[in-house]
Amino acid sequence: MTTLNNFRTQVNTSISINRISHDNHIVFMGSCFSDSMMKYFSNYCFSVFNPYGTIYNPITLSQNIKRAMTENMFSEAELLQNEEIFLSWFHSGKYFNQSKNLLLNTINQQQLKLAKLINKNAKFFVTFGTSKVYEFLENNQIVANCHKKPNSKFKNRRLEISEIVKSWRSILNQINNTVIFTISPIRHLKDGFIDNNKNKATLFLAIDQLCNEFDHVHYFPSFEILIDELRDYRFYASDWIHPSNEATNYIWNKLSEQIFSKDTFLLIKKIEKIRNDLSHQPKFGINKAYINFISETLEKIKNIKNQTKNYDWSKEISQINAILNK
Repeated sequence: MTTLNNFRTQVNTSISINRISHDNHIVFMGSCFSDSMMKYFSNYCFSVFNPYGTIYNPITLSQNIKRAMTENMFSEAELLQNEEIFLSWFHSGKYFNQSKNLLLNTINQQQLKLAKLINKNAKFFVTFGTSKVYEFLENNQIVANCHKKPNSKFKNRRLEISEIVKSWRSILNQINNTVIFTISPIRHLKDGFIDNNKNKATLFLAIDQLCNEFDHVHYFPSFEILIDELRDYRFYASDWIHPSNEATNYIWNKLSEQIFSKDTFLLIKKIEKIRNDLSHQPKFGINKAYINFISETLEKIKNIKNQTKNYDWSKEISQINAILNK
């Protein structure tokens, strides 16, 4: 008899990696889908870091990493000015400042931190968004973001598979960090359906070649889970492009099954209980029962602090102490 579970095609999500624990640092970079996954890791008290903000193309990412590895800092010549705001051609609009010196200090500190995390054997979670790039005509440099400059200042083209492979191979030959590649399931429909698929196909083939060349490089099929397994507009946000919360949660659960040990799962459950406790709103105000309840939550945090040494619990502890000291 056919069961309800058979009414979808399930994607094989198995990847062979050393399990990730709370002792690891995890670097996220790439498209906004990477940020979506990072929020889950952060919520469960993993040490996470995104040095560049949202960047869709793989070449800017690889060039930035190479610079971090050699501590080749960004310079004033690599900034642009929009009215009173300075931005970087190699970062998302997340990084801006009215002072170019302060902006340079921020992005270069990020580079130094990334270099340290590479040396600490941090895990990498890298999401490619598109193989379409924009080259600034003044210097033929591929940029991370056009920052609302006129289209006439750029040439756009699709990367060659060999360009992506060559750029990332030069990094992967020098590091032993575990790298998990994904392809963003978010469609770039401004390019049209056909060009979007061509751009994604280029990414697929480039990652496949890198996975075949390097034992420490892996692929997780987030794209396939949304497009082929969930395969329904119920799993999209209201723009019909981005995955819904239900979809990202489903993908997170699928990823968790592959990368965490049983001990890490148990710790995640404890953290989830603490998060639920902290969001609890007392029905009858802050009475004795609630004081006892929140005091127990504080003890739960103290009991797992040694298991989450890379996470700073000070915000949660301050929240509880503010209640207890009323």
